[in-house]
Amino acid sequence: MHIVSKNGGGSLDEKKRKDSWTVEDDKVLADTVLTFVREGKTQLQAFVEAATILGRTRQACGFRWNKTLRKQYNLQKLNRSKPNEVHGHLQQAMTSYDEMAQAYERLKQDYEQLKAENQKIKAWLANGKELLRVE
Repeated sequence: MHIVSKNGGGSLDEKKRKDSWTVEDDKVLADTVLTFVREGKTQLQAFVEAATILGRTRQACGFRWNKTLRKQYNLQKLNRSKPNEVHGHLQQAMTSYDEMAQAYERLKQDYEQLKAENQKIKAWLANGKELLRVE
């Protein structure tokens, strides 16, 4: 049986239907999905990649993963960050926040100083205009 799909560009892609999955096919699919999940990518992205490698459709890869292989792997462990990693990210976020707060305070002080200098210059200019009118 042949599966024919129309590609977005108008060309037709033909993929031979493969009814049986080999142990090697399963390994490639599982390795691809697990790698993508570890890297924070989606399973759907993994199915697209595996389909390209295996010469199957992404739907076939998704069905095989969900129906047969998924039970063999505990994806919850892969999706959860370790407490140390979370603590590290939290620490980095807090440090970044502290740095931003300090930078904001410096900018606020610089703004107030420039504002005061601007007022002095305006007053000086107004005083100069007044002196020119008198003379």
